[in-house]
Amino acid sequence: MVELIQTQHPSTAAQKAFDGLVAIEEQKQALLTNLELLFDQDRLTRWQRQFHPSGLTVLEHVQMSSPLIILSGEVGCGKTALANAIGTPLVQRLGGKRVITLETPSNIRGNGMVGELSSRVSAAFKTAKAKVPKDAIGLLIIDEADDLATSRAQNQAHHEDRAGLNVLIKEIDQLVREKHKLVVLLITNRINVLDPAVRRRTSLHLNFERPTGERLKQVFEYLFANIEHDSEQLTNLIRRTQQRKVPFSFSDLLQRALRQAILEAIQNEQPLSVPIYSTVLETMEPSPMLEEATIH
Repeated sequence: MVELIQTQHPSTAAQKAFDGLVAIEEQKQALLTNLELLFDQDRLTRWQRQFHPSGLTVLEHVQMSSPLIILSGEVGCGKTALANAIGTPLVQRLGGKRVITLETPSNIRGNGMVGELSSRVSAAFKTAKAKVPKDAIGLLIIDEADDLATSRAQNQAHHEDRAGLNVLIKEIDQLVREKHKLVVLLITNRINVLDPAVRRRTSLHLNFERPTGERLKQVFEYLFANIEHDSEQLTNLIRRTQQRKVPFSFSDLLQRALRQAILEAIQNEQPLSVPIYSTVLETMEPSPMLEEATIH
């Protein structure tokens, strides 16, 4: 038995989290649109009847799309937060249809016993399908997916890893055959280590990067939207931040630095301001960048 973390949507907390994910609007809308396409087959049918009344053979490829989506990229850039929050805006897109998100536990690999990884992967899918009733749709979130889907070509990939990967692929393929209303969201920081067979089955791959340029400006505009400041202060903050050799992650800016700036403001009995935040950011090191993984 594998316990999955379950969230029912719509959820006020999920909507708040979704709205707070700034400067990744492209990824948010792409994920929403693709999930809508995967789950709303009636919309495809209506579109075909309107624009291709004689039929459209290639539509079958879309209708049989793999229910696998990969979210990859740097740590602290919103992948997991988006996966957990997407269910609530998706409810709105699907006209109020209930959405359930189910997240695998961090110990999905188990204790390393022979055959345990394979059985736990199977159990996770079985549990997820059982928890999604016919009148709802489900999103199975597998975080740190490189732990399960590492390429079989890697030298360190032993029998248990390969067996677990084979079961993961089999379960994804079975979702297509069963036409089950369950989509798998694989989240990874190291896209290059995922097995090619997994990546080939992806209907959508979204990449997340640290905010720079216009996206960095959007983060700071969001941060100081309700705080009195002048444009020159914000321009100088953006310029100095851009000059850092290693970019800050979203969590660096919206959690670490912001929390420290608020503590400084409280301690000095001052309102939160751009200068206080700027001082904190200048003394803070960005979280380390991930090293690109190479498959030999």
